[in-house]
Amino acid sequence: MYVKQVFSIWRLLRGIWAGVLAVTVYATLVFYLYSTKNWYFLSFPISIITILGTALSLLLGFRTNSAYDRWWEARKVWGAIVNDSRTLVRQASAFINTERNEKDEAVSNLAHLQIAWCYALANSLRRNQVLVYADLHLSATELDYVSSQDNVPNAILNLIQFKMAELHEQGKIPTLLYQNIDDTIQRLCNSMGMCERIKNTIFPTQYSFFVLLVIFIFTLILPMGLVESIGRIAIPITFVISFLFFYVEWIAYILQNPFENGPNDIPMTSLSRTIEINLLQLIGAEKIPEKILPKNGIVM
Repeated sequence: MYVKQVFSIWRLLRGIWAGVLAVTVYATLVFYLYSTKNWYFLSFPISIITILGTALSLLLGFRTNSAYDRWWEARKVWGAIVNDSRTLVRQASAFINTERNEKDEAVSNLAHLQIAWCYALANSLRRNQVLVYADLHLSATELDYVSSQDNVPNAILNLIQFKMAELHEQGKIPTLLYQNIDDTIQRLCNSMGMCERIKNTIFPTQYSFFVLLVIFIFTLILPMGLVESIGRIAIPITFVISFLFFYVEWIAYILQNPFENGPNDIPMTSLSRTIEINLLQLIGAEKIPEKILPKNGIVM
């Protein structure tokens, strides 16, 4: 996630420079043909351009809002994951009723499994190597088990459920309190499912294509509507207006995919590290990792 307050010009232009440059060259050609070759038929009624520009603005507004809703939903889901991860370990620490050493071992194992789950979920959503960082918190037996599964985060969550159920069957967690732990595990599973839904549901291609088509048509007729009234100034005006429309559409394109390992992604690795620090402190671990700090204004 980009965290700097100032955005570089290169980052503004990197995704849209080709389209803006093509439109500017086209506007220059229209002005040249109109003023030099006397192609007066290139003149276009400005009223039609105004109507089309208004319609395009509304389309881009809906497009950007829809994309931002996906991004914000993803961020809320990961906020819930942070809270439920802390809750799960606190519940285990308070509800497990057994000898001190056995209790500490059970809570510690649960905390490491939950940390591994967070890293595995983040990596799987980004389609990276799933067990990066996660393998540091799994025993050899647990690592063998989850490595054999297609959905590694789901397998880790299954281990958590199994271990809590085993403690309940042994009478070390009262039934009523075990239900609270089970509810927390269920919320984690729901959060995982919501992330997978956002990741696997493609933003409607027809809608994106239609918006791009309208932008293309608008930028084609824009210099024709300006060249008669303002002459060569139509070239920079076309550049500015096309830049704004292309950039707003580019923002929507970036926001609609919050799990693509890009600079505007949800900072899942950083959030997982925060969870790791919090849970390790809860169980009194000696080695606590450092927070992940932004690099070049980007926190992952």
